[in-house]
Amino acid sequence: MKKILVLAIVLRVLVAAFLFHPDIKTFNFQASFLKKGVTDIYSYLIENRKTLPLKEEFVYFPLTYFVLGGYQAIASPVLGSGFDAWLGNADSNTAILNPNVFRYLLVLKLPYLILDISIAFLLLKFFDSGVMGKKAFIIWLFNPFTIFIIYAFGNIDIFPVFITLISLLLIKKEKLLLAALALGIAAGFKLYPLLFVPFLIFGGKSTKEKVLLGAIPFGIFGAISVPFLSQAFAQSTLISGLTTRIFNPGFAVGFGESIIVGLLLFSALFFGAWLTDKKPKPFLSWPLFLLAMASVVIPLLYQDRSMTISLYRAYSTWFDLLPTPFNAVERFYDPYNLQSILHTIFAGGALTISYLLFRKEKSQ
Repeated sequence: MKKILVLAIVLRVLVAAFLFHPDIKTFNFQASFLKKGVTDIYSYLIENRKTLPLKEEFVYFPLTYFVLGGYQAIASPVLGSGFDAWLGNADSNTAILNPNVFRYLLVLKLPYLILDISIAFLLLKFFDSGVMGKKAFIIWLFNPFTIFIIYAFGNIDIFPVFITLISLLLIKKEKLLLAALALGIAAGFKLYPLLFVPFLIFGGKSTKEKVLLGAIPFGIFGAISVPFLSQAFAQSTLISGLTTRIFNPGFAVGFGESIIVGLLLFSALFFGAWLTDKKPKPFLSWPLFLLAMASVVIPLLYQDRSMTISLYRAYSTWFDLLPTPFNAVERFYDPYNLQSILHTIFAGGALTISYLLFRKEKSQ
């Protein structure tokens, strides 16, 4: 096992040091402003775009910025005095000619190596059988796809993946509240760990615990994000293509809305797991209530004052001065996309309930 581990590390070091993708320079350039005292990177980059050599927005969530920026500060003596100038060079063609480029790449990717190897050891703990654990250990260490994605592209998903895996291990050990905390922290790097939260709720033994398991991850994510909440933050992260990509593949249903294929399948899987749960509970009460809530909220998001504010103009025309929910949501997110999300969840739940009811009726 020691020889296998050494070989895996050597392989990663070679890929990390000698393969260069310009993205690693871009987001490390952005993270370098933490050393200069910038905490709100989202507003800073937009306000200073004209004077910066790299114009891109920081599309990741706050923990990514603070971890990358903090690591740069720690590694500064090794990176050397010319590192910041290399980061600020907008021409990647000349940047790769820098004599220190291999050192920069290796040092910047060192945290990936630590987390990557740690994941291999975490996988050992997922299996009761030592043989299966060792197989998972070896498969992870010599998986060419993960090695290439992590070290060639400098993919920072390794941070939330590592923490999400810890969360899943905590679930296996039935430490659900700690697992919920870990998912919230993981979402501080990238949003997708929150997709596990609906399934985590099933593990709760009481209504109070279920509520806590659902609230903790979103509460942690909110606590991380609220200090940076602004139009710049929403534009760079919440509605960026990187975050909303999961909501893109779909088919139009008119009025600017779509049924999102991935979310439809996710919703159907969630309601299917909920309704086929063996624990005693009313068969349809809560799922139907949530779907009914979605059906009520959707019309409130239409760009039509008569659906919301204008309903109350009979009392006073002063209501005309209030913004509609559509206008309020528009400041931070695309209302049409939100309508599509709610419609898709409703469709997924409705399809699952219809199928289960039909199967139940057929079996009688």
